[in-house]
Amino acid sequence: MTVQFSQGFSNQCPLVSLKGYSLYYIWQGHPFDEGEKNFYQLKSTPDPEKVEVMSACWGGYAGSYQLNAEGRLVLTQFHYFLPDGLGESDALLEELHGDFYLEFRSHFEGDQLYVPFVDGNVIIEQEQWVEIKRTRVDSKANNNNLFAWLKRVIPSRMFD
Repeated sequence: MTVQFSQGFSNQCPLVSLKGYSLYYIWQGHPFDEGEKNFYQLKSTPDPEKVEVMSACWGGYAGSYQLNAEGRLVLTQFHYFLPDGLGESDALLEELHGDFYLEFRSHFEGDQLYVPFVDGNVIIEQEQWVEIKRTRVDSKANNNNLFAWLKRVIPSRMFD
């Protein structure tokens, strides 16, 4: 799978620290809810004349978001991509409302951090955030390391 571009993100809220993470998605519904998660439905839409879908950007554009000092999320831009790099941008000013989660990652295939928003306000209590550590298998690992990894992932009753 091709690594995807992250969204742009600027944090102006002094009560929230997201260092080392990049914003990838905005979801409606809890990360552990059964079934399919839904993307947050923005009111703003990208200009279809500027959208250029490519393997590293399935949507053909990326948003830039700002977490303002009051803890509210604002969509500030759509960035469009050209085959040789970043194209033009549209300036926006859309504040997101309702309940949703921001999905941050340490890198595209890395650890995930879900930060909840209620009524459009970030929840600053980190014990309400959801962190998912992703274990990567090194393709050069020897059989013992692979077996140890499998034992962590597959229930132990399978090895009895």
